[in-house]
Amino acid sequence: MKNVLITGGAGFIGSNIALRLIDKGLKVTILDNLSPQIHGDNPEVTSSLYKKIIGKVTFIKGTVTSKEDWIKAIKDQDAIIHLAAETGTGQSMYEIQKYIDVNIGGTGLMLDILANSEHQITKVIVASSRAIYGEGKYECTAHGIVYPTERNDSEMATGDFSCKCPVCNETVTILPTTEDSKIHPTSVYGITKQNQEQLVLTVCKSLNIGAVAYRYQNVYGPGQSLLNPYTGILSIFSTRIKNGNPINIFEDGKEIP
Repeated sequence: MKNVLITGGAGFIGSNIALRLIDKGLKVTILDNLSPQIHGDNPEVTSSLYKKIIGKVTFIKGTVTSKEDWIKAIKDQDAIIHLAAETGTGQSMYEIQKYIDVNIGGTGLMLDILANSEHQITKVIVASSRAIYGEGKYECTAHGIVYPTERNDSEMATGDFSCKCPVCNETVTILPTTEDSKIHPTSVYGITKQNQEQLVLTVCKSLNIGAVAYRYQNVYGPGQSLLNPYTGILSIFSTRIKNGNPINIFEDGKEIP
């Protein structure tokens, strides 16, 4: 394998992966739309992520919602690392069509091309998300391992921020979310990520293309955009600390064991 396509490769994860692959002697092509939400209105000046890869990769400014851009990007590639996606959990609840078009529709276009055209792709890696697990795994003293749905607004209004057992409605204790935990997304973003990985793993298997889905949580480090809703609490906390402001803790601030 010599040639790797990274969609969303100008982003935080993608740009770091690109540089690592280049260090290993691979040739990297990036398909990215340089979203202002991540890179600002003038990426050549404002985006440190874009500036650290440009000139080191073959860069295609385009979108995963365009079949023409996909065809151009896939040409002569051996593997695809599919990172391009809309990534804001809260934002997905009001920009619903956009999240479906980009995350599910863009992935569908990629797979349709792989299924119906000549190419040399032998491996696909897709970025899924911990969001597919919803609230995660908990333990109820009466019913054992349970998977609560989203919390109730009326209970939170009274200062009760704990998750409840879906059987008896008693407060439950949080447990680590393991890979085999129940998949039950509670946001449009989580649903699209579940669909993405199911589509990739199902279709690639039928095409004899190796496929892996990585379920990322909060990924952070130097260069992560503070404008991207994906960074959420990390961007809020770091910005307040940098400006010498106190950190506001909402809900009860309980430490997770």
